[in-house]
Amino acid sequence: MSTVRLSDAVEPTVFNNYISKNTMQKSAFYGAGVFRSDGDLAAKLAGGGRTFNVPFWKDLDDSEPDAASDDPDSHAVPSKLSSGTDVARRIIWTKGWSAAHLVAELAGADPMKRISERVSEYWARRLDDAAIATLRGVFADNVLNDGGDMVEDISIDTGATLTADELISAPAVMAAAQTMGDAKDQLKLLVIHSEVETRLAENDLISFRPDSTGTSFIPHYLNYRVLVSDKVPAIMGANKVRYHNYLIGADALGWAESAVARPVSVEQDESAGDGMGVETLWTRRQFAVHPYGVKWTDANVGGEFPTLSELRLASNWDRVYAERKQIPIALLITNG
Repeated sequence: MSTVRLSDAVEPTVFNNYISKNTMQKSAFYGAGVFRSDGDLAAKLAGGGRTFNVPFWKDLDDSEPDAASDDPDSHAVPSKLSSGTDVARRIIWTKGWSAAHLVAELAGADPMKRISERVSEYWARRLDDAAIATLRGVFADNVLNDGGDMVEDISIDTGATLTADELISAPAVMAAAQTMGDAKDQLKLLVIHSEVETRLAENDLISFRPDSTGTSFIPHYLNYRVLVSDKVPAIMGANKVRYHNYLIGADALGWAESAVARPVSVEQDESAGDGMGVETLWTRRQFAVHPYGVKWTDANVGGEFPTLSELRLASNWDRVYAERKQIPIALLITNG
């Protein structure tokens, strides 16, 4: 039986189409409706620049209307319709795998499909990482610069025994949602760590509702769809673990991708392995994940494109929407 080589199994154009489509299908955040495919972001990604402006119209103010009169010399003065500018950031990340790590995957009948499935799963996890890092940065900026009006923190980090007051509960979730005021019905998804989900399940507080096809069931807590992910922060303090629980509205994050000139390539090093040769599969993704209403400042980026650590920095984000309730995300911090 002849050996399948990467260069034989991977046709770059077809392979890139595979992983681009499958990445979004496998992304937990995309599947839960957090991402909105944004054509405007995609068009800007296809152009130049590390950042690009996302203009928006500001809401009409709540000033009182004019009272009509019969005075011909009294004229009403119209209010202005004003605009603002949001800023999104281009991200290009790359990842390569040598043939030595993929040998076991090449035994299937369709090696390109098998490799693409594994690569798609890798990039789906990285996309979710980017979303969570972005949320952490946005909330960090909110606490530092906006009085924490998007955050409800009931956690402690002392040696005291935990009580129900520090754990997730219906009142705690409702308090976090209330940071949205009368717009709280926009929040649809609750993203929690598995430790937090276990606590809810042990108390029989999670219900299951059929999806639109009736073929599978979706977990819910209160009226929120539940997404369980150990990627959400569980931060160990001096004494206690503090869990981040996210309440997110539909389409809260803009998403776009634009392929680079060579999104996939196979590199062959013929002299490696004392002349036996080594092949490396390289993948490159160019995308934008943007929280509407919070601009990217680019204040602390060490390289050409931000890392996950830099996405988490408060200094790289600044809220530009005037009202807190225009941004459909909230953070609840608990000890479990």
